[in-house]
Amino acid sequence: MIFFKKIKKIELKTDIHSHLLPGIDDGVKTIDESLSLIKEYINLGYKKLIITPHVMYDSYNNSTDLILEKINYLKNECFKNNLNIELEVSAEYNFDEEFVERIEKNDLLPINKKYILFEFSFYQKPVNYENIIFKLKSKGYIPILAHPERYRYFDLEDFKSLKELEVMFQCNIISSIGFYGKTPQKKFKELAKNKMIDFLGSDVHSFKYMEALKISFNSSSFNRLVSNLHIKNSYL
Repeated sequence: MIFFKKIKKIELKTDIHSHLLPGIDDGVKTIDESLSLIKEYINLGYKKLIITPHVMYDSYNNSTDLILEKINYLKNECFKNNLNIELEVSAEYNFDEEFVERIEKNDLLPINKKYILFEFSFYQKPVNYENIIFKLKSKGYIPILAHPERYRYFDLEDFKSLKELEVMFQCNIISSIGFYGKTPQKKFKELAKNKMIDFLGSDVHSFKYMEALKISFNSSSFNRLVSNLHIKNSYL
């Protein structure tokens, strides 16, 4: 008789990536939607949400002041609705010219005062990213690349090069079940098997994402993939 080791479900208390500020990017549109999704996070066992609206020059050029205004509003609404969860705010910075200017001006909202979450274009491999990452690090920040598994132009050697630059990786949990397609799912598995994943994020934009998140947590393949990883969400 063959005995299979039971895989324990991962327990995440902190989420590092979501789009829950209403009306600010391609995430939730209303405060009611935000509150309903936050209830779902609480039901999943989360104690802390780090909300990361898009900051990109050509689409969602959100200022630091606007983001802070929105998070204060959301915190007040959570308090009024007796939602007991810690909320913090940062941003998901697009790797564009505006990002470079923000680095130079120290106009950034870091996670835990030191981590900066950024994303590359999905369509074109970035150029000169080494110098910009160096500039970010020279300011004392630790770079975190959002959902590396979603960049179809990157292969394992590219990921290794980024790791050599001391870039940390935040993968989307729902990539593991094929939410974005087979290629990101395959890359998620590759990154997990090579123990390159540092943080796991929900990247929830709507209820569709939340339903996929619930499925992922109940997926034996997901829990098996991350069971031997040193996930650092609890440090945030």
